[in-house]
Amino acid sequence: MSGFTWERGPFTRCAKCGQTTMGILSAGGQLLTKRCTNCRATVQIPLPELDKKAIYLDQFMFSMIYNVKNEGNLPKGHEAFAKEVYTLLRRCVLLQQVFLPHSNIHHDETTVFHSPIDLRGLYQFFGGDVSLMDSRDVELLQDIRFAKAYFDAAEPAVSLDIDEIADSRRNEWLPDMHVGVRADYSQFADHIRAVRGEVHDAMKHLADTWIERKATFADVLESEFSAIGPTKKQAFAKWFEEVSNPDPNDPLALLESSGRQIYREYRELCHVLEDRGVDENQQPIEIRKFWHWERHREIPHQRISSYLFAAVARRVVMGEKKIVDRGLLNDVRTISTYAPYVNALFIDKRCAALLKEEPLATELDYKARIFSLADTDEFLDYLSEIERQTSDEVREYAAMIYGTD
Repeated sequence: MSGFTWERGPFTRCAKCGQTTMGILSAGGQLLTKRCTNCRATVQIPLPELDKKAIYLDQFMFSMIYNVKNEGNLPKGHEAFAKEVYTLLRRCVLLQQVFLPHSNIHHDETTVFHSPIDLRGLYQFFGGDVSLMDSRDVELLQDIRFAKAYFDAAEPAVSLDIDEIADSRRNEWLPDMHVGVRADYSQFADHIRAVRGEVHDAMKHLADTWIERKATFADVLESEFSAIGPTKKQAFAKWFEEVSNPDPNDPLALLESSGRQIYREYRELCHVLEDRGVDENQQPIEIRKFWHWERHREIPHQRISSYLFAAVARRVVMGEKKIVDRGLLNDVRTISTYAPYVNALFIDKRCAALLKEEPLATELDYKARIFSLADTDEFLDYLSEIERQTSDEVREYAAMIYGTD
């Protein structure tokens, strides 16, 4: 064949005209579309069903992948791992066995990266462009499930199926052509840095308090659990003050207040009570009762984050100074939000080590296997096993569509 065609190889024999001119026109979703360059006959072939594993990489890993692709600096002592994991992850993605989801946490951390547009484009393309529900929405989803159980006097049940929080493209075949939008969010970078700085200062103050009180793991864990209700009540009171007395010099104040997490939760709880016929005047009373329900400590994101903060406190009191850094809160949120849903998490060594300590190792329950730079061989073995389990049929189509060998 010669000249330009919209169809591409490999070309096979066309059943209609008999020429070896039947090529791939497009692929993705659930279908492979082929068309003959000679007679224009078109066929659509259903692609095999998939069940992709979700492997959540923290920002450090995506930055490392970016540097492998762009021949940048790789972490000392892990250069070989970086190159091998880059190849193996991409192969598992193209074989339709895994996706590497991105979240709002990635989005914020990418915004303050030195090449945010390129990094965002890389993790969307490289990982299969599947996003997870905003971490705050996941927390709210779990809170409302527990609220319904409380108001119905039923046993709480939260679905931890990945499809509850992943977008609908999880088990679709990747398109053979990728179109990206190079959105620029740099105008938000200074605000994100400022918020991270404020949170870091608050965490350092909390760490000083732990040291001063010589807090134990049990002390901090119980304090975290006991503070859930009062903290929500205090946050709601602050929100109410904001909307009742808005700053006349800040026209966006009311808009920002309407997006507060506590207001979103309160509004959802009102809807839950309204559905159950509870009078509007009684709803605030019932909501305050729910916020002080002892079983809040069983909500997955509450339980995991509380244990992690208690483990951090134990390290701080023992004299570890570097554990409270600017990335700690995002690490805790990543684990507490997504570990119950995804198949694997690759996180920093600090938090991975905390999860292996007691009582976290035996008292926390989540789906994800935990990996870090402390166990790179195990992660490579994990990916290799996934690759080996790919069916012959899927391999055949992946080779045809994406050129995998």
